[in-house]
Amino acid sequence: MVTLSVKFKLEPTEEQKQKIMDLAKKYKDAFNEVSEYAFNNRVFDHIGLHKALYRKLKEKYCFQAQIAISVIREVAQHYASVFDQLAEKFHVSKRNRKRLIELFYKEVGRPIKRRKLIVKLVKGRSYDLKIEPRVCSISVIGERLKRIPYYGWNKHYEYVKCNYGDATLYYERSNKLWYLIVSVEVPESRLKPKKVVGVDINEPSDSFVALYDSLGESKLIEFSQQVLRLKSHYQKLRSQLQSKGTRSAKRRLSSLSGVEKRLVRNFLHVVAKEIVGSSPCVFGLEDLNGIREHRERHAKFCGEKRRLFSQWCFRQLQTLIEYKAKLCGSKVIYVDSQYTSISCPVCGYAAKENRDKRRFCCKNCGFEEHADIVGAKNIMLRVLKDLQNGVLVSHPNAPP
Repeated sequence: MVTLSVKFKLEPTEEQKQKIMDLAKKYKDAFNEVSEYAFNNRVFDHIGLHKALYRKLKEKYCFQAQIAISVIREVAQHYASVFDQLAEKFHVSKRNRKRLIELFYKEVGRPIKRRKLIVKLVKGRSYDLKIEPRVCSISVIGERLKRIPYYGWNKHYEYVKCNYGDATLYYERSNKLWYLIVSVEVPESRLKPKKVVGVDINEPSDSFVALYDSLGESKLIEFSQQVLRLKSHYQKLRSQLQSKGTRSAKRRLSSLSGVEKRLVRNFLHVVAKEIVGSSPCVFGLEDLNGIREHRERHAKFCGEKRRLFSQWCFRQLQTLIEYKAKLCGSKVIYVDSQYTSISCPVCGYAAKENRDKRRFCCKNCGFEEHADIVGAKNIMLRVLKDLQNGVLVSHPNAPP
Protein backbone atom coordinates (compact mmCIF):
# COMPACT_ATOMS: atom_id res chain seq x y z
CA MET A 1 0.00 0.00 0.00
CA VAL A 2 1.09 3.58 -0.76
CA THR A 3 0.24 6.25 1.82
CA LEU A 4 -0.68 9.59 0.26
CA SER A 5 -2.11 12.89 1.47
CA VAL A 6 -5.10 14.38 -0.32
CA LYS A 7 -6.35 17.92 0.11
CA PHE A 8 -10.00 18.99 0.29
CA LYS A 9 -11.45 22.48 0.63
CA LEU A 10 -14.19 22.82 3.23
CA GLU A 11 -17.21 25.08 2.82
CA PRO A 12 -18.80 25.40 6.28
CA THR A 13 -21.53 27.92 7.11
CA GLU A 14 -20.60 31.13 8.94
CA GLU A 15 -21.74 29.64 12.22
CA GLN A 16 -19.70 26.48 11.61
CA LYS A 17 -16.66 28.59 10.64
CA GLN A 18 -16.80 30.40 13.95
CA LYS A 19 -16.96 27.16 15.92
CA ILE A 20 -14.09 25.62 13.95
CA MET A 21 -12.05 28.80 14.47
CA ASP A 22 -12.72 28.64 18.22
CA LEU A 23 -11.52 25.01 18.28
CA ALA A 24 -8.36 25.82 16.28
CA LYS A 25 -7.40 28.77 18.50
CA LYS A 26 -7.86 26.74 21.67
CA TYR A 27 -5.94 23.84 20.13
CA LYS A 28 -3.03 26.19 19.32
CA ASP A 29 -3.05 27.65 22.86
CA ALA A 30 -3.17 24.15 24.37
CA PHE A 31 -0.29 23.01 22.12
CA ASN A 32 1.89 25.93 23.25
CA GLU A 33 0.97 25.34 26.92
CA VAL A 34 1.90 21.64 26.73
CA SER A 35 5.10 22.48 24.84
CA GLU A 36 6.13 25.02 27.47
CA TYR A 37 5.41 22.53 30.27
CA ALA A 38 7.52 19.90 28.50
CA PHE A 39 10.39 22.37 28.09
CA ASN A 40 10.30 23.65 31.68
CA ASN A 41 9.96 20.20 33.28
CA ARG A 42 12.08 18.19 30.81
CA VAL A 43 9.18 15.81 30.14
CA PHE A 44 9.08 14.97 26.42
CA ASP A 45 7.34 11.58 26.20
CA HIS A 46 3.59 11.49 25.58
CA ILE A 47 2.94 9.20 28.57
CA GLY A 48 4.49 11.63 31.05
CA LEU A 49 2.73 14.59 29.44
CA HIS A 50 -0.59 12.72 29.41
CA LYS A 51 -0.37 11.95 33.16
CA ALA A 52 0.47 15.57 33.99
CA LEU A 53 -1.82 17.53 31.65
CA TYR A 54 -4.69 15.43 30.24
CA ARG A 55 -7.32 16.36 32.85
CA LYS A 56 -6.15 19.97 32.97
CA LEU A 57 -6.58 20.39 29.21
CA LYS A 58 -10.06 18.87 29.26
CA GLU A 59 -11.20 21.16 32.07
CA LYS A 60 -9.49 24.37 30.92
CA TYR A 61 -10.30 24.20 27.19
CA CYS A 62 -13.46 22.03 27.35
CA PHE A 63 -11.89 19.57 24.89
CA GLN A 64 -13.33 16.20 24.08
CA ALA A 65 -11.09 13.34 25.17
CA GLN A 66 -9.63 12.63 21.72
CA ILE A 67 -8.75 16.29 21.04
CA ALA A 68 -6.86 16.55 24.35
CA ILE A 69 -4.98 13.32 23.56
CA SER A 70 -4.14 14.60 20.05
CA VAL A 71 -2.62 17.81 21.46
CA ILE A 72 -0.35 15.89 23.85
CA ARG A 73 0.74 13.33 21.26
CA GLU A 74 1.48 16.00 18.66
CA VAL A 75 3.72 17.93 21.07
CA ALA A 76 5.60 14.72 21.91
CA GLN A 77 5.99 13.93 18.19
CA HIS A 78 7.38 17.41 17.47
CA TYR A 79 10.02 17.09 20.19
CA ALA A 80 10.87 13.56 19.03
CA SER A 81 11.38 14.93 15.51
CA VAL A 82 13.74 17.63 16.81
CA PHE A 83 15.70 15.01 18.78
CA ASP A 84 16.03 12.86 15.64
CA GLN A 85 17.43 15.84 13.72
CA LEU A 86 19.93 16.56 16.49
CA ALA A 87 20.95 12.87 16.60
CA GLU A 88 21.66 12.93 12.87
CA LYS A 89 23.46 16.27 12.95
CA PHE A 90 25.75 15.47 15.90
CA HIS A 91 26.04 11.70 15.25
CA VAL A 92 24.44 10.71 18.55
CA SER A 93 22.44 7.52 19.08
CA LYS A 94 18.68 8.14 19.12
CA ARG A 95 18.49 5.97 22.25
CA ASN A 96 20.79 8.34 24.16
CA ARG A 97 17.90 10.58 25.22
CA LYS A 98 19.86 12.26 28.02
CA ARG A 99 22.53 13.50 25.60
CA LEU A 100 19.91 14.60 23.06
CA ILE A 101 18.04 16.63 25.70
CA GLU A 102 21.31 18.36 26.65
CA LEU A 103 21.94 19.17 22.98
CA PHE A 104 18.38 20.47 22.62
CA TYR A 105 18.76 22.95 25.48
CA LYS A 106 22.17 24.00 24.17
CA GLU A 107 21.35 24.30 20.44
CA VAL A 108 17.66 25.28 20.50
CA GLY A 109 17.18 26.66 23.99
CA ARG A 110 13.46 27.44 23.76
CA PRO A 111 10.17 25.53 23.64
CA ILE A 112 8.52 24.66 20.34
CA LYS A 113 5.83 27.22 19.60
CA ARG A 114 2.94 27.02 17.14
CA ARG A 115 1.57 30.05 15.34
CA LYS A 116 -0.57 28.50 12.61
CA LEU A 117 -4.11 27.27 13.16
CA ILE A 118 -3.82 23.48 12.78
CA VAL A 119 -5.88 20.68 14.36
CA LYS A 120 -5.08 16.95 14.25
CA LEU A 121 -8.21 14.84 13.74
CA VAL A 122 -8.63 11.09 14.31
CA LYS A 123 -10.87 9.08 12.00
CA GLY A 124 -14.10 7.98 13.64
CA ARG A 125 -13.44 9.91 16.86
CA SER A 126 -12.93 13.56 15.94
CA TYR A 127 -13.96 13.51 12.27
CA ASP A 128 -15.56 11.38 9.56
CA LEU A 129 -15.97 11.55 5.76
CA LYS A 130 -18.88 10.48 3.61
CA ILE A 131 -18.32 9.71 -0.06
CA GLU A 132 -21.92 10.18 -1.19
CA PRO A 133 -22.94 12.90 -0.49
CA ARG A 134 -19.51 14.55 -0.16
CA VAL A 135 -19.81 15.86 3.38
CA CYS A 136 -17.79 15.49 6.56
CA SER A 137 -18.37 15.83 10.31
CA ILE A 138 -15.92 17.42 12.77
CA SER A 139 -15.93 17.44 16.58
CA VAL A 140 -15.60 20.96 18.02
CA ILE A 141 -16.01 22.35 21.54
CA GLY A 142 -19.05 20.69 23.08
CA GLU A 143 -20.64 19.35 19.89
CA ARG A 144 -20.22 17.63 16.52
CA LEU A 145 -20.59 19.69 13.32
CA LYS A 146 -22.26 17.61 10.61
CA ARG A 147 -22.80 17.81 6.86
CA ILE A 148 -19.88 20.15 6.04
CA PRO A 149 -19.36 20.01 2.24
CA TYR A 150 -15.85 19.33 0.94
CA TYR A 151 -14.42 19.71 -2.58
CA GLY A 152 -11.26 18.50 -4.28
CA TRP A 153 -9.67 16.85 -7.30
CA ASN A 154 -11.66 13.96 -8.86
CA LYS A 155 -8.69 11.60 -8.45
CA HIS A 156 -8.67 12.32 -4.72
CA TYR A 157 -12.31 11.23 -4.42
CA GLU A 158 -11.23 7.85 -5.83
CA TYR A 159 -8.35 7.60 -3.35
CA VAL A 160 -10.66 8.25 -0.39
CA LYS A 161 -12.87 5.34 -1.49
CA CYS A 162 -9.90 2.95 -1.00
CA ASN A 163 -9.09 3.58 2.66
CA TYR A 164 -8.67 6.88 4.47
CA GLY A 165 -7.13 7.53 7.88
CA ASP A 166 -6.49 10.47 10.20
CA ALA A 167 -6.57 14.06 8.94
CA THR A 168 -5.20 17.54 9.56
CA LEU A 169 -7.49 20.56 9.61
CA TYR A 170 -5.75 23.85 8.86
CA TYR A 171 -6.63 27.47 8.16
CA GLU A 172 -5.00 29.38 5.31
CA ARG A 173 -4.89 33.02 6.34
CA SER A 174 -4.17 34.36 2.84
CA ASN A 175 -7.55 33.32 1.39
CA LYS A 176 -9.41 32.74 4.70
CA LEU A 177 -10.32 29.14 3.84
CA TRP A 178 -10.33 25.88 5.80
CA TYR A 179 -8.68 22.79 4.31
CA LEU A 180 -8.70 19.13 5.30
CA ILE A 181 -5.56 17.05 4.58
CA VAL A 182 -6.54 13.38 4.68
CA SER A 183 -4.11 10.45 4.67
CA VAL A 184 -5.19 7.65 2.33
CA GLU A 185 -3.80 4.22 1.47
CA VAL A 186 -3.75 3.29 -2.21
CA PRO A 187 -2.83 -0.21 -3.41
CA GLU A 188 0.48 -0.50 -5.29
CA SER A 189 0.57 -1.71 -8.88
CA ARG A 190 2.18 -5.17 -9.25
CA LEU A 191 4.01 -5.04 -12.56
CA LYS A 192 7.38 -6.45 -13.67
CA PRO A 193 10.03 -3.71 -14.10
CA LYS A 194 11.38 -3.41 -17.65
CA LYS A 195 14.63 -1.53 -16.95
CA VAL A 196 16.83 0.10 -14.32
CA VAL A 197 17.13 3.91 -14.36
CA GLY A 198 19.81 5.90 -12.53
CA VAL A 199 18.63 9.35 -11.39
CA ASP A 200 21.26 11.98 -10.58
CA ILE A 201 19.69 15.05 -8.89
CA ASN A 202 21.90 18.13 -9.08
CA GLU A 203 21.70 21.68 -7.81
CA PRO A 204 19.40 24.00 -9.82
CA SER A 205 21.22 24.46 -13.14
CA ASP A 206 21.07 23.61 -16.84
CA SER A 207 21.08 19.89 -15.95
CA PHE A 208 18.93 19.67 -12.83
CA VAL A 209 18.27 15.93 -13.26
CA ALA A 210 20.26 13.42 -15.33
CA LEU A 211 18.82 10.02 -16.28
CA TYR A 212 20.59 6.92 -17.60
CA ASP A 213 18.89 3.54 -18.01
CA SER A 214 20.05 -0.04 -18.53
CA LEU A 215 19.06 0.17 -22.21
CA GLY A 216 21.74 2.81 -22.81
CA GLU A 217 19.37 5.81 -23.12
CA SER A 218 20.21 9.07 -21.37
CA LYS A 219 18.36 12.32 -20.74
CA LEU A 220 18.95 15.71 -19.10
CA ILE A 221 16.11 17.69 -17.48
CA GLU A 222 16.76 21.40 -17.05
CA PHE A 223 15.69 23.47 -14.07
CA SER A 224 13.05 25.95 -15.24
CA GLN A 225 14.67 29.32 -15.93
CA GLN A 226 11.34 30.98 -15.18
CA VAL A 227 11.35 29.40 -11.70
CA LEU A 228 14.95 30.55 -11.13
CA ARG A 229 14.09 34.11 -12.19
CA LEU A 230 11.04 34.20 -9.93
CA LYS A 231 13.02 32.80 -6.99
CA SER A 232 15.66 35.51 -7.48
CA HIS A 233 12.92 38.12 -7.72
CA TYR A 234 11.27 36.92 -4.51
CA GLN A 235 14.66 36.85 -2.76
CA LYS A 236 15.29 40.53 -3.58
CA LEU A 237 11.73 41.40 -2.54
CA ARG A 238 12.18 39.51 0.75
CA SER A 239 15.39 41.42 1.49
CA GLN A 240 13.62 44.73 0.95
CA LEU A 241 10.65 43.75 3.13
CA GLN A 242 12.85 42.36 5.90
CA SER A 243 14.81 45.61 6.03
CA LYS A 244 11.53 47.52 6.56
CA GLY A 245 10.29 45.29 9.39
CA THR A 246 6.78 46.78 9.53
CA ARG A 247 3.67 44.69 10.24
CA SER A 248 2.43 45.06 6.67
CA ALA A 249 5.87 43.98 5.41
CA LYS A 250 5.70 40.83 7.58
CA ARG A 251 2.24 40.01 6.21
CA ARG A 252 3.56 40.42 2.68
CA LEU A 253 6.53 38.17 3.50
CA SER A 254 4.17 35.44 4.69
CA SER A 255 2.14 35.55 1.47
CA LEU A 256 5.32 35.55 -0.68
CA SER A 257 6.54 32.42 1.08
CA GLY A 258 3.37 30.57 0.10
CA VAL A 259 3.59 31.69 -3.53
CA GLU A 260 7.21 30.56 -3.90
CA LYS A 261 6.59 27.18 -2.23
CA ARG A 262 3.63 26.44 -4.51
CA LEU A 263 5.63 27.46 -7.57
CA VAL A 264 8.55 25.14 -6.74
CA ARG A 265 6.28 22.27 -5.65
CA ASN A 266 4.36 22.43 -8.93
CA PHE A 267 7.62 22.36 -10.93
CA LEU A 268 8.92 19.37 -8.93
CA HIS A 269 5.66 17.49 -9.57
CA VAL A 270 6.12 18.05 -13.30
CA VAL A 271 9.75 16.83 -13.15
CA ALA A 272 8.84 13.76 -11.07
CA LYS A 273 6.05 12.86 -13.47
CA GLU A 274 8.46 13.16 -16.43
CA ILE A 275 11.03 10.94 -14.67
CA VAL A 276 8.62 8.20 -13.63
CA GLY A 277 6.60 8.03 -16.86
CA SER A 278 4.10 5.19 -17.21
CA SER A 279 6.19 2.01 -17.72
CA PRO A 280 7.38 0.17 -14.57
CA CYS A 281 11.11 0.53 -13.79
CA VAL A 282 13.59 0.24 -10.94
CA PHE A 283 14.80 3.75 -10.09
CA GLY A 284 18.15 4.33 -8.45
CA LEU A 285 18.47 7.43 -6.23
CA GLU A 286 21.38 8.71 -4.16
CA ASP A 287 21.22 8.60 -0.36
CA LEU A 288 22.03 12.27 0.30
CA ASN A 289 21.44 12.34 4.06
CA GLY A 290 23.76 14.85 5.73
CA ILE A 291 25.00 16.36 2.47
CA ARG A 292 23.96 19.90 3.44
CA GLU A 293 26.04 19.88 6.62
CA HIS A 294 28.97 18.31 4.78
CA ARG A 295 28.92 20.88 1.98
CA GLU A 296 28.55 23.79 4.41
CA ARG A 297 31.64 22.58 6.31
CA HIS A 298 33.88 21.88 3.34
CA ALA A 299 32.70 24.11 0.47
CA LYS A 300 33.15 27.85 0.16
CA PHE A 301 30.03 29.40 -1.33
CA CYS A 302 29.25 33.04 -1.79
CA GLY A 303 26.15 35.09 -2.53
CA GLU A 304 23.73 33.61 -5.04
CA LYS A 305 25.35 30.16 -5.11
CA ARG A 306 25.05 29.79 -1.33
CA ARG A 307 21.36 30.75 -1.48
CA LEU A 308 20.61 28.28 -4.29
CA PHE A 309 22.37 25.46 -2.45
CA SER A 310 20.53 26.18 0.82
CA GLN A 311 17.23 25.95 -1.11
CA TRP A 312 18.21 22.73 -2.90
CA CYS A 313 15.02 20.63 -2.81
CA PHE A 314 16.52 17.19 -3.56
CA ARG A 315 14.65 15.33 -0.80
CA GLN A 316 11.29 16.77 -1.83
CA LEU A 317 11.87 15.58 -5.40
CA GLN A 318 12.99 12.14 -4.20
CA THR A 319 9.81 11.80 -2.14
CA LEU A 320 7.66 12.69 -5.15
CA ILE A 321 9.52 10.17 -7.32
CA GLU A 322 9.03 7.48 -4.65
CA TYR A 323 5.27 7.74 -4.36
CA LYS A 324 4.67 8.26 -8.10
CA ALA A 325 6.86 5.23 -8.82
CA LYS A 326 4.87 3.03 -6.43
CA LEU A 327 1.59 4.07 -8.02
CA CYS A 328 2.74 2.89 -11.46
CA GLY A 329 4.37 -0.35 -10.25
CA SER A 330 7.99 0.84 -10.11
CA LYS A 331 10.51 0.41 -7.27
CA VAL A 332 13.04 2.81 -5.77
CA ILE A 333 16.48 1.79 -4.49
CA TYR A 334 18.84 4.15 -2.64
CA VAL A 335 22.58 3.74 -3.16
CA ASP A 336 25.70 5.33 -1.67
CA SER A 337 26.37 8.69 -3.32
CA GLN A 338 30.13 8.68 -2.70
CA TYR A 339 32.27 9.27 -5.83
CA THR A 340 29.38 8.88 -8.31
CA SER A 341 30.35 12.09 -10.09
CA ILE A 342 34.12 11.45 -10.37
CA SER A 343 34.25 7.66 -10.97
CA CYS A 344 34.67 6.35 -14.49
CA PRO A 345 31.83 3.92 -15.37
CA VAL A 346 34.13 2.08 -17.84
CA CYS A 347 37.34 1.40 -15.87
CA GLY A 348 36.29 2.44 -12.34
CA TYR A 349 39.11 4.99 -11.88
CA ALA A 350 38.01 7.74 -9.42
CA ALA A 351 39.76 11.11 -9.20
CA LYS A 352 38.74 14.76 -8.95
CA GLU A 353 40.75 15.47 -12.11
CA ASN A 354 38.29 13.36 -14.12
CA ARG A 355 35.67 16.09 -13.89
CA ASP A 356 35.91 19.63 -15.21
CA LYS A 357 32.63 21.39 -14.42
CA ARG A 358 30.07 19.71 -16.73
CA ARG A 359 32.53 17.58 -18.72
CA PHE A 360 33.92 14.22 -17.65
CA CYS A 361 37.14 12.84 -19.09
CA CYS A 362 38.74 9.81 -17.46
CA LYS A 363 42.48 10.33 -16.92
CA ASN A 364 43.01 6.55 -17.02
CA CYS A 365 41.10 5.28 -20.07
CA GLY A 366 40.07 8.52 -21.83
CA PHE A 367 36.29 7.95 -21.60
CA GLU A 368 34.37 11.22 -22.21
CA GLU A 369 30.77 12.13 -21.44
CA HIS A 370 28.59 14.79 -19.79
CA ALA A 371 29.50 14.73 -16.09
CA ASP A 372 25.89 14.43 -14.87
CA ILE A 373 25.16 11.56 -17.27
CA VAL A 374 28.22 9.80 -15.82
CA GLY A 375 26.76 10.30 -12.33
CA ALA A 376 23.42 8.79 -13.40
CA LYS A 377 25.21 5.87 -15.09
CA ASN A 378 27.24 5.10 -11.96
CA ILE A 379 24.05 5.14 -9.87
CA MET A 380 22.42 2.74 -12.34
CA LEU A 381 25.43 0.39 -12.15
CA ARG A 382 25.32 0.40 -8.33
CA VAL A 383 21.61 -0.46 -8.41
CA LEU A 384 22.31 -3.38 -10.74
CA LYS A 385 25.04 -4.58 -8.38
CA ASP A 386 22.69 -4.38 -5.37
CA LEU A 387 19.98 -6.26 -7.26
CA GLN A 388 22.45 -9.00 -8.18
CA ASN A 389 23.51 -9.24 -4.51
CA GLY A 390 19.86 -9.46 -3.42
CA VAL A 391 19.82 -6.12 -1.63
CA LEU A 392 16.65 -4.06 -2.14
CA VAL A 393 16.56 -0.80 -0.18
CA SER A 394 13.23 1.01 -0.26
CA HIS A 395 14.30 4.12 1.70
CA PRO A 396 17.49 5.80 3.00
CA ASN A 397 19.34 4.03 5.82
CA ALA A 398 17.07 0.98 5.70
CA PRO A 399 18.72 -2.19 7.03
CA PRO A 400 19.74 -4.73 4.39
